[in-house]
Amino acid sequence: MSSSKTRKSWLPITVFAPPTDFYLLLDRQAAKTLEGVSALSSWIESGEEPQGQRVRDLEKEADELKLDLGRKLVESFVTPFDREDIYELSAKLDEVINGAKYVVREIEALEVSSDDSFLRPMAEVLLEGARCLKLSFASLKTDLKEASDQAFLARKSETRFSKIYRQAMRHLFSLDDVKKILKTREVYRYMLQTAEKIDVVAEKLLHVIVKIG
Repeated sequence: MSSSKTRKSWLPITVFAPPTDFYLLLDRQAAKTLEGVSALSSWIESGEEPQGQRVRDLEKEADELKLDLGRKLVESFVTPFDREDIYELSAKLDEVINGAKYVVREIEALEVSSDDSFLRPMAEVLLEGARCLKLSFASLKTDLKEASDQAFLARKSETRFSKIYRQAMRHLFSLDDVKKILKTREVYRYMLQTAEKIDVVAEKLLHVIVKIG
């Protein structure tokens, strides 16, 4: 056997494989996350049970996308930017749709009515933040300014949510029903955590944009 054939026999397959489009994988995960938050908002708006289950189904689908990205990240010889940043963006994005799932779980378990006057505006702001994240990921490869602008808007959504949250808590503690206060506070808290997770993803996006810009 010639030396050239010997050298070829042990070359890793990844050298010859087409590069993985991690921008596209992140964008798909962001799109699935947006679907999940949208389903949460629709469920709170309508109170229809199928929408609550839809959030759980989408969370599982998003988890598969995250796992697939992780596998490809391990297998890939070259990545478009720092592989640790790619992994962290995917992991933090997954926490957003997990947050939406936890909100559904708490509303169902504690039997908090979706008629609560603050849940809908809270859900709408979460949806707005998730939409901005999706637009930021969609622009990450081709338009860093747009990606940055949308990430900033996603961060602003967390500020807007905090204002609604404070108003909701003031109203809640003006009530006399202790059981209702405790139950509703838990749901508000999980929604606040989801808003904070959106902010974390947006902050990480801005960090990545600075590095690759």
